[in-house]
Amino acid sequence: MKKQLLFLIIISIHFFSFAQEERNITGIVLDAKTNEPLPNASILIKGTRKGAVTNFNGKFSYKIKTKTKIEDIILVVNFIGFKSKEIKLGTTSYFVIKLEEDVANLDEIIVTSSYGTKKLKQDIVGSIENIKTKDIVPEQVATSFDQLLEGQVAGVYIESNNQLGEEIKINIRGQGSLTPLNNSLVGTSTQPLIIVDGVILSEETGLDGNNFFDVGSGNLSENILNPLAKIGIQDIESFNILKDAAAVGLYGADAANGVIIITTKSGKNGKLQYNASVQTGISSPINQFKYLNGEQYNTVKNIFNFNNGDFNNVQAWNGVNTNWQELLNGVGTYTNYNFGISGGNKNWKYRANIGYQVNNEAQVNNDFKRLNGSLGLDYRKDKFYARIRFSPSIVTKNSPNTLYNFALDPTIPVFDANGDYTFFATYGNPLAVANQNKNEAETRSFVSSISLNYELNKDLKFSTLFGIDFSDKNEDRFFSGDNGSGIFNSGEFGRRMLRERKSNRWNWSSTVSYDKQFNKNHTFDALLGIELRKQKTEFEYAKGDGFVNFSIPQPITSASDQDYQADSDINTGRSIFSQVNYNFKKKYYLLANFRIDQSSAFGSDKNTALNGGLGAAWVINNESFFKSENINLLKLRSSFGSTGNSRIGSYRALGLYNIDVNQNGYNGYNFANPTTPPNPNLSWERNIKFNVGIDFSFLNKFSTTIEFFRDNIKDIITSRDVIPELGFNSVQINGAEMYNQGIEISLSAKWLTNKDFSWSTNFNYSKIRNKVTNLVGLGSEFSSAENARAQRIGFPTSAIWGFNFIGIDPATGRELFNVEGNTFDASYVAANLDNSDWVPIGDSQPDFFGGLRNSITYKNFTMNIMLSYAFGQDMLVDRNLFDNYNVLFNRNISVNVFTDAWQNIGDNAVNPTISKNNRIISNSTKYLFDASHIKLRAINLSYKLPLENTKSKIKSLSLFLNGTNLHYWFMSKSPEGKNGVAEFRSPYPEMRTISLGVNANF
Repeated sequence: MKKQLLFLIIISIHFFSFAQEERNITGIVLDAKTNEPLPNASILIKGTRKGAVTNFNGKFSYKIKTKTKIEDIILVVNFIGFKSKEIKLGTTSYFVIKLEEDVANLDEIIVTSSYGTKKLKQDIVGSIENIKTKDIVPEQVATSFDQLLEGQVAGVYIESNNQLGEEIKINIRGQGSLTPLNNSLVGTSTQPLIIVDGVILSEETGLDGNNFFDVGSGNLSENILNPLAKIGIQDIESFNILKDAAAVGLYGADAANGVIIITTKSGKNGKLQYNASVQTGISSPINQFKYLNGEQYNTVKNIFNFNNGDFNNVQAWNGVNTNWQELLNGVGTYTNYNFGISGGNKNWKYRANIGYQVNNEAQVNNDFKRLNGSLGLDYRKDKFYARIRFSPSIVTKNSPNTLYNFALDPTIPVFDANGDYTFFATYGNPLAVANQNKNEAETRSFVSSISLNYELNKDLKFSTLFGIDFSDKNEDRFFSGDNGSGIFNSGEFGRRMLRERKSNRWNWSSTVSYDKQFNKNHTFDALLGIELRKQKTEFEYAKGDGFVNFSIPQPITSASDQDYQADSDINTGRSIFSQVNYNFKKKYYLLANFRIDQSSAFGSDKNTALNGGLGAAWVINNESFFKSENINLLKLRSSFGSTGNSRIGSYRALGLYNIDVNQNGYNGYNFANPTTPPNPNLSWERNIKFNVGIDFSFLNKFSTTIEFFRDNIKDIITSRDVIPELGFNSVQINGAEMYNQGIEISLSAKWLTNKDFSWSTNFNYSKIRNKVTNLVGLGSEFSSAENARAQRIGFPTSAIWGFNFIGIDPATGRELFNVEGNTFDASYVAANLDNSDWVPIGDSQPDFFGGLRNSITYKNFTMNIMLSYAFGQDMLVDRNLFDNYNVLFNRNISVNVFTDAWQNIGDNAVNPTISKNNRIISNSTKYLFDASHIKLRAINLSYKLPLENTKSKIKSLSLFLNGTNLHYWFMSKSPEGKNGVAEFRSPYPEMRTISLGVNANF
C-alpha cells in the first residue's frame, strides 16, 4: 500500500512539474521578399486556444505554459495575403519568421471601407465587388476609369458618353431617383458616392435659381466634367463597389446610390525602380449617321416645295454634293505617356508618377488633354503609420465642333466664289464653326489626403484622415461673327461667354478601431468614428454680345450688350458612425453598422438622418458535417438596412432669391426677387435595402455569386405644381416612392493553369425591375413629348410614354395611330389627344445586361477579350433626324427618307408624305428602336520579352496591341445603306481606336 502511494505521489509530482513547464518566446514577423515587418500578423499555438496578434512593427512576445512537451509545440503564423507557416518551438526562444507572399490569394483581400478596414473575401458579409486595374486592361483607350467598367461588374450599368471627359452615368442596382421630366442639371444626385484614398469627390451639379448652367439652349450649356477624369487610370490600384446595406450602411445618408472606393498605388520596398510606358494610336468614327447626299436632298426638297405649292423653289440640282459628315470627321489620334518611380526602405515607401494623355477626336478640332501626377508616401515606425496622397491634374477639353445633329444643306458648297466660307444663317457653316469658334474648358484640380494611424495597444488603433478635393474650372466659349452661329438679335455680331466654377470640398474623420481574437473560435472587431465635411462652390458668369472686332475673342467689357452673374453654394455636414463584426470559428458572421448624419441642406427640424444595416453570413463548408473536398467555399449571407441621399442641390428646404443690382436700383436700393419657395418639411431621401446572396467555389477553379436584392426608395424629392397665388410655379417635396428589384449572377472560371498556358473567364448577368409605388401631391406628371417621360404609379420611372404607330395610310400618306383600339391619323392625335392618352411604349433601361472577359496566356503572350451586352433597352430617336421635313430649309435629314417616304396613292411607305402639313408626334413607336446589343469592348494582345537571363538593366519590357470599341452586334439590324439603331444611337459618333504601346520597368 505504501509503495502504491509513493508511486502515485511521484507520478503526481512528475505530472505537476510537466504541466508547469513554460518558456518566454519573442520574435518578429517579416515579409520574406522585402524584410518589412508585417503588423498584426496572428500567431496561434497549434492544438490550443492560445494566440495573439503582433504589434505594428511585427514584433511579438509570449509566455507559453503547456501540459505537453514544450519542444513539440507548433506555432502557426498567419497574415492576410501571405502563406501560412508552421514552426516547431524546439529549444529556440527568439524567432525571425519570414512569410512568403501568397499570390493566389492576394486578390481575395478586399477594401471594405475608406476608413482603413480590409477583410478576406470569405469573411465579407456585404455585397462588394472588387476590381483590380490589371484585370480590366488599363491599356484600353478611356478618359476615366469608370469607362473600363462597362459590362464588367454585376449590377452596375454604365451609360457612356461619347463626348470625351464628360460625365458618365453609373447606375448601381438601378436608378437612384426618378427619371427627370426635363434636362435640367439641377436635381437630386443619382450617382454613387465616390471616395479616392479617403477623399470624397465632388460632382458638378446645377444651382437652383441660376442660369449659369444653361443659358438659352443646349449648345450654350456648361461642360460638365466627369469627376473621375481628374484621376489617372495608371494610378489606380483597386476599385471597390459597395452595394448592399451591410457594405454601404457605414456611409449612411450619402450611400443610397452605392459607394465606390478607389485606392491608388503605393510604393514598394527595395531599390529605386523606374517604370515608363508609351501608347499611341489612331481613331475613326463607327456607325456614322447617313444623311441625304446633294442630289437626294435636292430631290426631296423639290418634292417638299411642290407639295406645299411653293413652285418657284422647285429647282434643278446644282451639282454640289458637300458631305459635311466627312468634312467634320476624319482620323483622330491618341497618345498616352507615363513615367514613374517607386522604392522604399525599412520605414519609408514612396511612389511618384506623371502622365500625359491627348485624345484628338475624329471630329476635327475637338480634343481632350490631361496632365496628371501622383505622389504617394508611406511611413511606418513601431506603432505609428502615416500615409500621404497627392494627385494634381490639368484637364483641357476643346469642343467647338458640336453641331453634329445640325448637318446642313449638302447642296451648298463649303466655300464661296471668293474662297471664303459660305455664309449660313442661324447655325453657321459647320466647317467655319469648327475652325472659327472656341469652346474650351480647363480644369485645374488636386485631390489630396493625409492619414495618421497609431496603435494604442495590440488590439486598439486610432486613425485620422483629412482629405481635400479642389478644382477650378474656367470655360471660354466664343461664337465668331464671321459665321451665322455668332449673329444674334439686333444684328449683334460675335458672342463670348466666360464661366468659372471653383469648388473646394474637404472631409475630416477620426476613428478608433478594435480587433480582438479571444481564442481560435471568436473574432471581434469594431469601429467608431466621427466625420466633418464641407463643400463650397463659387460660380461666376459673364456674357457679351456684339463686338467691333467679332472675328476673335475680345474682352467682355468691349461688348455692346453685357451680362454678369455670381453665386455660391455652401453645404456642410457632420456624422457619427460605428460598425461591429463578429465571427465564430469562421462559420457564423454577424455585422451591424449605424450612422447619424446632419446636413445644412435641410431645415433645422429635418437635418438629422439615422441609418444603419444588419448582416449575417454562414460558411457552410466550415461545418463539421460538411464532407466535400471539392467545394472550397459555400457561404450564405443576407443584409437589411437603410441609407439616404443628401445630395439634393442647394438649400432646397429654404427659399431662394436673386438680388438685382442696377445703377439706381428700385427707389435707390437694390432689390431681391424670390425664385424658389421654401419647404421646411423637406427631408432626406431614404433607401431601404434588402439583399440575400450565395457564394460558391469548387475545384479551386470555379466560383459563383448569386444575389437577390430589393431597394425600396422612399421620400424621393420631386417637383409639384402649386397654386399661382403663391407666386411660384412649383415646389420641391418628398413626393414619391419606388423600388428596384433584381438578381445578379457572377461566374468565374480558371479553365487551365500550368507553366506555359492559362485561360480564365469571367461572366456576369444582371436583371433589374423598377416600379413607382407612390406619388404625393398632384399625382401623375408628364414631360414634353420630346422627352416622353412620366411619373406614374405602377410603371417604371424609366418608361417611355407616347402613342402606338401602326403605319402610313396608303391613301393619304398620313401617319396612323392606335389609341385604345381606335385608329386616328396624326392630325387628329395632335389636335385632340394629350398626355392623358399616352401609354408606355418602351423602357430606356435594359431588361438584363452584363459582360464577358476572357484572359489567355501562352508563355510570354497574353490576350484579353472583353465584351458587354444589354438587352431589352429602348431608345427614342429625335424626329428632326428622322422625317421632320420642316427643317429642310437649311438642314439635312436621314437618307432613309429618299426611299421610305409616301409619294403616291397605294404606296406602302414608312414615312409620311413629304409636306409641311404633317403633324409632329414625337413620342410614338415609329421613332422607338430596340437598342439591344453585344459590344466588343476591347481586345488586347501583349508580349513580354524574355529578359530574365540577360544582363539588361531593364527588368521587364512588354509590347502590346490594343483595340477599343471595336464592334457592335445589334439585335435590330440597320437596312443596307440606311440608318438603323446603330446610327441613330450615336449621332455624335463613337470612336474606334487601335493603338500600340510599350511598358518598361528598370
